Amino acid sequence: MADIKHYLQIKNDIENKKVKNSKPNNSSNVVKGIFADSIKGVNSRSDDDEELHIKIHKHRIKMAIIIGTCIVAFIIIGIIVAISLDNIKYSGYTIIKSINKDDTDAAQYIDYNNGYIRYSNDGIAYYTNNGEAIWNQTYQMKEPQVKICGKSLAVGDLNGSSIYIFNDTGFLGNVDTSLPISQIEVSIQGLVAAVLEDSNVNYIRLYNTDGTQLYTVKTDLAQNGYPLDISISDDATKLVASYVLVNEDSIKTNVVFYSFSDVGQNETGNVVGGFNQYDSKLVPEVKFINDTCAVAIGENILSIYKIKEYPTLFKDITVDSEIDRVFMSDEYIGLVLKNSGTDNIYKMQVYNLNGSLEFETTFNTEYNIIKFDGKSILMYNDTTFTLMNIKGKVQLDQSFDLPIKSILSLGSKGNYIVINSKYIQEIKLK
Repeated sequence: MADIKHYLQIKNDIENKKVKNSKPNNSSNVVKGIFADSIKGVNSRSDDDEELHIKIHKHRIKMAIIIGTCIVAFIIIGIIVAISLDNIKYSGYTIIKSINKDDTDAAQYIDYNNGYIRYSNDGIAYYTNNGEAIWNQTYQMKEPQVKICGKSLAVGDLNGSSIYIFNDTGFLGNVDTSLPISQIEVSIQGLVAAVLEDSNVNYIRLYNTDGTQLYTVKTDLAQNGYPLDISISDDATKLVASYVLVNEDSIKTNVVFYSFSDVGQNETGNVVGGFNQYDSKLVPEVKFINDTCAVAIGENILSIYKIKEYPTLFKDITVDSEIDRVFMSDEYIGLVLKNSGTDNIYKMQVYNLNGSLEFETTFNTEYNIIKFDGKSILMYNDTTFTLMNIKGKVQLDQSFDLPIKSILSLGSKGNYIVINSKYIQEIKLK
């Protein structure tokens, strides 16, 4: 009985629970409300993020326009300044600094690494533009010849057998050639090429900074001729030489290119090209302007060669009178021609590396030195300094009281070092 009552009570409890569970439950609505609010919040945040993204995008566009405008403005200002500097007419100069010159007249000066090199028969030294000595080296040479490529520098004793090699930090090594030197050239790595003379043959040898031989070109005077001039590419893998061959009453000139890369190893004697269009005209100067362009200058002809693996003649330029001197940079080739029969005894022509004439002008002054300084031309003798732009306009014609020995560039237009008989002076044109 007790068990039946117990089960009946359990049954009643279960039915009561069903009744309770059948009542409406508001919790689901609450959940739905919360979910709906969450969706609404998410949508609201999405709208805010999109609006922020649009603002950031617009800001970036605005900043890009401002930066681009500034860059264009700076470029325009730079062009205007460059044009102004190229056309400015200087009236004189101001001495910025002056130090006493404490060497002999035998000392020579050349531009080097925004400073200068001073050399003579008994030594060589490198100075900053402030006159501070960076390094110096003593030697004994009868006729020192200095060549520079980048920061590499070599000095060789012409008709002697010693070569010293340097860079901007100092001494790198020396070479004993055993045979008399007639010419040296240096590469950007400090490798040195030398033309050496023997009785019936000549040798063109390339040396490492430790004095070891890297390659040799042997030339027979009776078959190949005498090497008038050589030049090596900056990386020293290419060589160009001008030869003159005298056979009884005839004279023949050849310009020969050599390669010491893999290309040249497959060619006889490493010769990759030869040109003989000069006939009896001498070609006393050849030069690599860069690794892919070389020039040859004859008595009245300028030849431009382009070199990839093998050389090709790009252009021959024949001029109407004898070439008196040549000056070159990495952008331009300048010729000074004899201009007899006119009021001005010299004519100057400047060409770019494609052989196009940049300008032509005449002058009547005997200059000791004519050289490029960027897009300017520096010309001077013992008393006069003339500055010309790349269009032939004279920007300065300045006289000095003391004899000029050298005028060196400081890397920016209008700033120079003038070395005279008593002083080394830094000047600024005005």
